[in-house]
Amino acid sequence: MILKPPVLITSRLLPGLHIGDGWVSIKFDHEKPGDESRLRYRWYIDIPAGDFEGNDLQSGNSRYGTDEEALQAGLESLLSFLGSAAESYRYKGMEGENADLFPEAVVEWAAQNSDEISMLGLELEEIKDLICEQDTYLR
Repeated sequence: MILKPPVLITSRLLPGLHIGDGWVSIKFDHEKPGDESRLRYRWYIDIPAGDFEGNDLQSGNSRYGTDEEALQAGLESLLSFLGSAAESYRYKGMEGENADLFPEAVVEWAAQNSDEISMLGLELEEIKDLICEQDTYLR
């Protein structure tokens, strides 16, 4: 697997992103299948307040050409949910409708880093093959 910036290998030896003082990582969760043939991801968020993980993130119903494309899409979705939680937290604190998507420490961290989360989310959406099977630059 080839990773291109801003996607990096994290300390968990997984593809992920360095955001502020934290790390976001993702992998497929093969232990628990997704609903309706969707892919299930296990995500990790390692921040100064602690290390958090979950496996409640699933792909959409569309199919991806490669596992690498699916991982990039999963990472993009994770950033989208982090952004939604951060926005909700900024308006209503932990009472916001999306603030309960992650543990409180993660939501507070996401709110502090919301600009970077948004920019990285756009980058993942616009630039394909940041996670790829082979280096497309060498072709």
